[in-house]
Amino acid sequence: MSQPSYLHAQGLRSWLLTRDHKRIAVLYMLTVTFFFFTGGLAASLIRIELVTPEGDLLTADGYNRAFTLHGVIMVWFFLIPSIPSVFGNFLVPIMIGAKDMAFPRLNLFSWYLLLGGGLFTLLAIQGFREWRADPALRT
Repeated sequence: MSQPSYLHAQGLRSWLLTRDHKRIAVLYMLTVTFFFFTGGLAASLIRIELVTPEGDLLTADGYNRAFTLHGVIMVWFFLIPSIPSVFGNFLVPIMIGAKDMAFPRLNLFSWYLLLGGGLFTLLAIQGFREWRADPALRT
């Protein structure tokens, strides 16, 4: 069984500048999967921290960062973009019988915004010297 035509590797540049809705959906799927595992890693750190009463894996500040990272990543960079971006980009043009989607460059630009915003969020949450997202819950 041969690979579908949209998966044939033609170099990184062809993937990053594509106007094919199926390739854009694959880019979204890979990005959403990366953020899923990143948020899952933060959740695992939280669970491991709560195994013992002493809580000797993370500091209080590190726990707050992991908790916030898990929530932000899972909601804004996994749950919200997963269904509309992956399935919407891949299936909707096929289901309506369109050859391609409207405004493919704008759609690719939205993927760049999702990737850039997610990476900026990861760096911003980890870059603060002292976490101040919610002082009311701070220990």
